[in-house]
Amino acid sequence: MNHGLTPTSATANTSSALADSITSKPQSKLNPEAPAFIPRVQSAEQHWNSPANIRDRHTTVNQKPSSLRSQQLSQKKGPGPYSDMIDNAYQEFKDRKYATAEKAFRTILKNCMESLNQYQRHEVLLGLARSLKEQNREKQLEACSLLEELRSNETFYPFGASTVTHLELTLSQCEQALGRHLRAEKRLLMLSNKKPQANERALCEPSGNYTVDIALALLWETMNKIKLADGLLLKVVAELTQKRRSCPSANAKKKLGKFLHNANIALVRLLQAQGKHEQSEKLLLEMSNKHPNASEDTLCRPCEDHVTNLSLVRIWEIMGKYKLAEKLLLNMSGKRINADEDSLCQTTKHDTDLALVRLWQLMDKNKLAEKLLLNMSGKHPDASEEVLCSPCENDDINMTLARHWEVMGKYKLAETLLLNMSGKHPDASEEVLCKVSGKYLVDMALAILWRIMDKDKCCEKLLLNMSGKHPDADTEVLCKPSGNHKVDLTLARLWETIDGKHEWAERLLLNMSNKPSDATEEVLCKPSGNNETDLALVRLWELMEGNKHKWAERLLLNMSGKCPDASEEELCKPSGHHDIDLTLAHHWEIVGKSQQAMRLIESCCQLYHSTECELSLLNFHLGQAGFMDMIARYPKNTNTLLLTSIHYFILAREQIIKSGPESGSDSLKHALELVESALAKSPTNASAVSQKAHCLRMMGASEQVWKALFSRARSLEPIRQHKDKTDHWRIKEAVALAKMKSLTKQT
Repeated sequence: MNHGLTPTSATANTSSALADSITSKPQSKLNPEAPAFIPRVQSAEQHWNSPANIRDRHTTVNQKPSSLRSQQLSQKKGPGPYSDMIDNAYQEFKDRKYATAEKAFRTILKNCMESLNQYQRHEVLLGLARSLKEQNREKQLEACSLLEELRSNETFYPFGASTVTHLELTLSQCEQALGRHLRAEKRLLMLSNKKPQANERALCEPSGNYTVDIALALLWETMNKIKLADGLLLKVVAELTQKRRSCPSANAKKKLGKFLHNANIALVRLLQAQGKHEQSEKLLLEMSNKHPNASEDTLCRPCEDHVTNLSLVRIWEIMGKYKLAEKLLLNMSGKRINADEDSLCQTTKHDTDLALVRLWQLMDKNKLAEKLLLNMSGKHPDASEEVLCSPCENDDINMTLARHWEVMGKYKLAETLLLNMSGKHPDASEEVLCKVSGKYLVDMALAILWRIMDKDKCCEKLLLNMSGKHPDADTEVLCKPSGNHKVDLTLARLWETIDGKHEWAERLLLNMSNKPSDATEEVLCKPSGNNETDLALVRLWELMEGNKHKWAERLLLNMSGKCPDASEEELCKPSGHHDIDLTLAHHWEIVGKSQQAMRLIESCCQLYHSTECELSLLNFHLGQAGFMDMIARYPKNTNTLLLTSIHYFILAREQIIKSGPESGSDSLKHALELVESALAKSPTNASAVSQKAHCLRMMGASEQVWKALFSRARSLEPIRQHKDKTDHWRIKEAVALAKMKSLTKQT
């Protein structure tokens, strides 16, 4: 079976020697000066493996790679047992058991190397590199070294790319995993016979190698070069569509169809990144041969392509169409929607099960999600804590389970599982607990969990260790970017919640943006090119004193391509960047520009059709007559229950101010019941915890009770302690509280 790389005769001896070095020297010679690992994961604003941030997820699944060059069958075929061993190793890789796959490939090289033909040796080396790439930074560096050595004996095209295309593609993926995006871009441009300094029109021309074109477009999307990615993908789709229509050969048409499918999936991902969810849904329905106005049964019937089905599930999640997403996933799993709990939680296909877990988390079906995850782990819900917190061999499942326990407030279980995955004992010293484990995602998950658990010292120490910095270093050193964007951003987020460290957070973010802290306002408010960093800086400036609210707005307008002096009509038009537009609307709400904020949100709802936009619009109608009619269109979940609770609280507040304390009692009681229902679904929702505190304080509960709840909310979302306490609604709440206290004194 062909797994990807077709070798040339020039490299036969090289692959043998390389295989010898891998089996005899398992520890690679790593470059200590290499840049830090920056994987493609969600923004630092979201939790690790968060189901909320669907746009950051890849829309493809792990599959065996296909060769891009022909090879004589006699060269491909080797002794049967070795082919089976290679296939089995690739199956482990496909199942995301990367450490197991690595071990299998190393075993083949150690025990069977002399019996493998040239093609098989390359196939095994490529599989090993891919398995290493999916693990920690050290192994990613080893993968790069392995592939560079293999590449050094290849022949090359005039533009500098190796004639073994898939070797270059795999190496570019390893470089992306290490955060070396410019290097990966240069490699893919060489494969496309393009120069980096070429104009936009030339860069967006299809090269004829569609796998490379699609890989380049996806990289550009990661690098925030949206215009280039969009231009290239649209041309690739148009060219493939035209070729497929005019192609007389059935086999060639089938091959072009596969390329077209991959290009469309990449286009779906790009549309999602831009917040164009309705266009993304329309394209996926076309790919599934479904009409948007078809019946629910038809829409939720799986098509033949698994990746298309999962992509449709994800876009429905983003759009809040949970019922459709759940029905499609259950149909993909061969389950009935009205089946009993045991049947619903049976394991089927790995990625389908994980998608169902993620959806159930969004739907507040936490018990079902936990039960399915435990079944996937081979664990019983009634098992001991020791068994429950023992990692299974699949880290995707372990990480999702740890995240789920965090959402459910089961912090001790989540922490113990993550520590076990790190090879650390919960009772170890702080120094040991805060050491880098080598498992990047596990370390990041642990740091974020510790932040929620109020273990700020451990969180900071682990992040500094991951950055290669000592806690006692001077401010200049501490505020230098480490080269790992995710770690730096998370550290800045931590510092913004700690009194006295706002300036550290600002300095780190400005250094990440290549801006001196003493630059002019014009320079400071220029977009850096990285939206995550810029939005983090906006959020920080909103918390800081002085003119920095003004800086935050100016930076957001620059990111949106708008001039501060433009007309209100122009300012309130969506920019095409979902997250930037929502952040600008929320900023306007904070600074009292409610009319502009609402106008922008209404426009965003029409363009993006996302759950976030619709919830933001509902927020503007809280306490108003039409709110209950609007919210009735949405399913009852944590968000809608919380919003309805706030609505009744506002009604109670106004009733108390206008007619006296007793007039608001029914609305207050209803507000408390609703927020308690929200907390039953999501006990770690900081906004819901805070809302319960507001209700109880207004109802005259003891100070100890409601203060403990406010403290709990700040632990769950530390930035709360820095919110402006002079907001208009807080002033009105204080008036109502004063009336309630006067009633208490009289009685």
